[in-house]
Amino acid sequence: MRVALAEAARARAEGNIGVGSLVVRDGVVIGRGRNTVNSSRDITAHAETVTLRDLSLAMGAPIPPYLSGPGLLTGHVLYTTVEPCPMCAFACCIAGVSTIVIGARFARMGVRTHGDYTIEKLLELTGHRVEIVSGILHDECAALRSPGTRWAATCSPFRADGPGRW
Repeated sequence: MRVALAEAARARAEGNIGVGSLVVRDGVVIGRGRNTVNSSRDITAHAETVTLRDLSLAMGAPIPPYLSGPGLLTGHVLYTTVEPCPMCAFACCIAGVSTIVIGARFARMGVRTHGDYTIEKLLELTGHRVEIVSGILHDECAALRSPGTRWAATCSPFRADGPGRW
C-alpha cells in the first residue's frame, strides 16, 4: 500500500485526485498507476483503470473473452488507496483480479456521490467473486485523496474553477 500511496501523491502533485493503485503477483509489483483524470482530460483515467490498461498492454497477452474462463489477471492482487468506483471495480472483475486491497472506503470518508455503493454490492449484483481486504492505512489514503475539498467538486476535469470551465 505504501507504493500505491506514492502513486497517489504523484497524482495529487499533478493536479488530480490523489488515488494510486498497483498490481502484485507473487509478492512482486508488476504494474502501477495513478489517477490522471484532470491532467489527461480522460474521464476514465482512474488509478485502477490506468494500472489495468498499462499492465495489459505491457503483458502483450491476448485478453480472454469475457466470462470464457480465467481473466488475464487471475491470481493477481490489486492495491488501491481508495475504494474502486463501479467502473473500476467492474474492470477489475473483467480482468480477473483475484483480490482487491483497499485503503480508504467512501462511506468512512463521508463521500456521498456514490449513494450507498460499496464494492461488495457490485460484486453481489454481478456474481463475481473477488476477495476484498480493506482499511489498510485508511487515514493516510484518505488524506491524499483530496484533502479539504468535496469529492464531487474535484472529480470532473470540467470543474467550474478549472481550465475546462462550462
